[in-house]
This record gives sequence, structure tokens and C-alpha cells, in this order.
Amino acid sequence: MHPCLVIRHGAAEDRAASGLDADRALTVEGQRAMKDMARGLVATAPAPAVVLCSPFTRARETADIVAQAFGGVAVEPLDALASGASAADILAALAHRCEEPGGAFAVVGHEPDLGRFISYALAASARGFHSPRKGGASLLEFPATPRAGNATLDWVMEPRHLRAVGLQADADH
Repeated sequence: MHPCLVIRHGAAEDRAASGLDADRALTVEGQRAMKDMARGLVATAPAPAVVLCSPFTRARETADIVAQAFGGVAVEPLDALASGASAADILAALAHRCEEPGGAFAVVGHEPDLGRFISYALAASARGFHSPRKGGASLLEFPATPRAGNATLDWVMEPRHLRAVGLQADADH
């Protein structure tokens, strides 16, 4: 089995100085909130061997925060996770990833792409039935050979729940 932590990027600025959507960065509040949520992920999810992310700035910054929370795991941009990606293309890229050893991995991307991907992975339909909020996460499990409809859903966590879990984990230490 391959645990796959699916994370939507954190809150980003409305407009980048360049005017390009790909350059939009996390806001200061978005960075702070993602750090809290990442602590919640560490308390609830298996540690990924790698965090795969959209090449867009806000997704890369989110991936870096998550990777740091998990002890500095590697972050790799994946074009299949860029905004506008199809569910089938995301699954194909991740299926290729499951051919490699390494167990758990995380992906950071955008809406509505991630919602459609989750639906496709679980039910073989890209008609999204879940729309993760900014900073929200889901844990899927893929078998050795991922295909549309053969993933299982372990859990879904809203950002406020992840922050609460992270704060509680800090208080317990």
C-alpha cells in the first residue's frame, strides 16, 4: 500500500507583483496557518518520503512548510500538479511514483484539481464530490498499482481541525 497525503496549498495573495497566477505566494497569515496545520499533519499522518508539489509558488511554499515539519523530507515539483491539471494526469504521475520504493508520499496542489483527483482515485469519476479548503488534507491509500477507483480514503481533515491537532500536540510536548 502507498499512503498518499493530499494537501491543498495555504492562503495566498490575491495577485502577484508579476501579475502571473503561478507567482502568487502564501500570505504571512497563510504561512503561519500552514505551519500550525503541518504540525497537525505530523501528529496524524504517516511521514512521507517525499512531498510532490505543483510548480506554482504558493504550492511550493506550502510543500516546503510540510516537508520541514516532517523533518526536512525532499520536495519535488511535479508538472502534473500545476493548476488546471486533469485527475487522470495526476493519477498517472502518481502511479509512476508508486513503481518506485519509498512508501508514503504527499502531494500539494490546487482546487478544483485536487477535489477531482480525490474523486477519480476513489470512485473513478472526476466529478468532484469533495473540495478541500486551503490547507486542508486527505489521506488516501493506493494499492501497489494505482488505478481510477481503487484508492481508499483513510480520513479528511479541515484546516481548523489540523490546527487544533497541531496545537494540542505542541501542548502535549
